[in-house]
Amino acid sequence: MKSLLNFALPEDLLCVSKEAEAGIPIDAITCAIDRASSVLTLLEDHFEGDTPRLSNHIIASVLWDVRGTLGLIRTLAMHADTASNQSDSAGGAK
Repeated sequence: MKSLLNFALPEDLLCVSKEAEAGIPIDAITCAIDRASSVLTLLEDHFEGDTPRLSNHIIASVLWDVRGTLGLIRTLAMHADTASNQSDSAGGAK
């Protein structure tokens, strides 16, 4: 019997806590953007020097990391959108 978790990425399993407050989690989004930027800076430095080149699997891992971080940012943005829509609906019923 195969489990879907055998083929899951970390980003597929992460979600915003149901106890999180409504609104935009700007600190978490900013942190994720800074992480992705840092990883891309590492990759840029790889192409700008006379130092030995990184192997293809490391470059692929760097790109995969950025893709995963973008998925986390999307999750946080979707939470913000959903939470703001729910609070707008509750506010409109006043």
